[in-house]
Amino acid sequence: MNELVTLKSPLSVNFEVTPVCDLSCKFCFNAEMGCSSAEHPSLDQVVAILKELARAEVFEVRLFGGEFFTYPDWARVIEIADSMDFFLSFVSNGTHIDEKVVRKMREHRIKNGAISLHGPKSVCENITQVPGSFEATIHGIRSCLEGGLNISILYTLTKENLPFMFETCKWLKTNSIDIDEINAGRLTPYGKARSDWEKNKLLFDDYLNAFSQMERIREELGILANLGDAFPLCLLPKKYHGFVVGCWQGTGFGHIDYMGNVRSCSIAKGSYGNILETPLTEIWTKKLAHFRSLKWLPEKCRKCDNFCGGGCSASQYGGGMYAADEFIA
Repeated sequence: MNELVTLKSPLSVNFEVTPVCDLSCKFCFNAEMGCSSAEHPSLDQVVAILKELARAEVFEVRLFGGEFFTYPDWARVIEIADSMDFFLSFVSNGTHIDEKVVRKMREHRIKNGAISLHGPKSVCENITQVPGSFEATIHGIRSCLEGGLNISILYTLTKENLPFMFETCKWLKTNSIDIDEINAGRLTPYGKARSDWEKNKLLFDDYLNAFSQMERIREELGILANLGDAFPLCLLPKKYHGFVVGCWQGTGFGHIDYMGNVRSCSIAKGSYGNILETPLTEIWTKKLAHFRSLKWLPEKCRKCDNFCGGGCSASQYGGGMYAADEFIA
């Protein structure tokens, strides 16, 4: 039977420094937190969490939100995290990034980041529900690239923007925005996307459409295009297997929110414990043991040679932290 390995702590974490965000994306999985009305945590609390991550010998910290760059002390957070010798990167919507921000990141050894862009201007701003956000994001991407940072575009797939993934990449290339990589993300039934899920969810054929576009993006534009999440490989044509990055939640990857709560996944809710109360190594080795056993998966997934971990747990409506992919019957 397949099972996942146990590490003493995650190698990489998304650290949700703040729940605050300046956009209002229609599918936001954190929407129940009220991002626009949420409050920033204190710098002392952020630093306390960083200290616990260092104590657990976490290698990479991806500065995350909300929107990380809305945090008033974002520069200080970078300075402190760098002094703890983490490998640092960031996930952002790019709207607060300019040349000055990029210089600060470069000063503290940040070389890589991911920025969300969800289609051409009209489509993107209909999703973010903030006029001017497309131009602000494009400026952020340009600033990063011109400043020497490597940027991956994050493109959450929806019914609305699905037809435009190739077109978006072509527009970027035509406008001399020379990204190397785009990672499509799966729409999941959390936060705002949970509402009217049966109407808004993507069908299997929609994902085949997305993979076809990824193939064109690779071949015609020279941009590495992938699905950045897990997907049931047993159902996918073999030629697309190499397009699935997969997911290492609960083994090498974890999520820490701004209060110190531990999740194996940035999207699925629930908490395995709080690192301000219990050492991360204890939470990671003990509380996630059942998750890594994969005993909660269908037997066919536990025996499968593809070993994709049963696809994406977060894709299953009402599945919580222990569920097979929405497309696995």
